[in-house]
Amino acid sequence: MTKFTLETRDGTRSEIAGKDRATMMKLIRKSGVQELLAECGGSCTCATCQIYVDLPEGVAMPPIETAEAIMLAKAPNRRLNSRLACQMKFDSSLDGMHVCIAPEDFSQM
Repeated sequence: MTKFTLETRDGTRSEIAGKDRATMMKLIRKSGVQELLAECGGSCTCATCQIYVDLPEGVAMPPIETAEAIMLAKAPNRRLNSRLACQMKFDSSLDGMHVCIAPEDFSQM
């Protein structure tokens, strides 16, 4: 079974089962973690589901579509490894990745 490690804002880590083609937002919420806001419900219009993704060595970051890139450009606390959980889809090549929920700071948007 493929899985990833999720780290919440307080540093709590848990292993989450992955499902191919499911969005990270869906997988995180289905695991019972509620702190991922995703105010727009996954329509890529708010950037409140920002996550930081650390991939296993040798694994490439899945491509970012234009709408996600535009939203991330506006996101506070953006890093090079930032993604929107509503747009990033899990697949078995991402097995073992580490995902951290970004801090809540949307005052700059």
